Amino acid sequence: MTALVVVMAMTGCSAQANASAEAAGGITSAPGENCTGGFESIWNSTPVDGNVSELPQETVTVVSETGRIFDAMRRTSNGTAEAVAPESVDYKVNVDPSWPKNHAVMIETATGKVLETMEIPADSPVC
Repeated sequence: MTALVVVMAMTGCSAQANASAEAAGGITSAPGENCTGGFESIWNSTPVDGNVSELPQETVTVVSETGRIFDAMRRTSNGTAEAVAPESVDYKVNVDPSWPKNHAVMIETATGKVLETMEIPADSPVC
């Protein structure tokens, strides 16, 4: 399955997100600066044809070095992908030392399977 990754730049990252990122040693930006709030791929989006039978019900995207969750998705009862607050997901990340540095790692929470790794653009820090 080929996935087109689209960076969704967001502005106005919250001070709380930045404080937790700094505490976790993650990549961050100052409040109000442009930063990446997440990555979109086949795994955390809703296909045009509506067929989600092979897609995960919930994913988290984490910073590879720290395991800090900065993006999360859950499917609604009709299969639509819906962004949710990272802190609302009950998932413990186990950082794998083989994960590439400066990457976002998307994980299916039900299985712990790594679905995709995406390089974090140097000019767009993670919120």
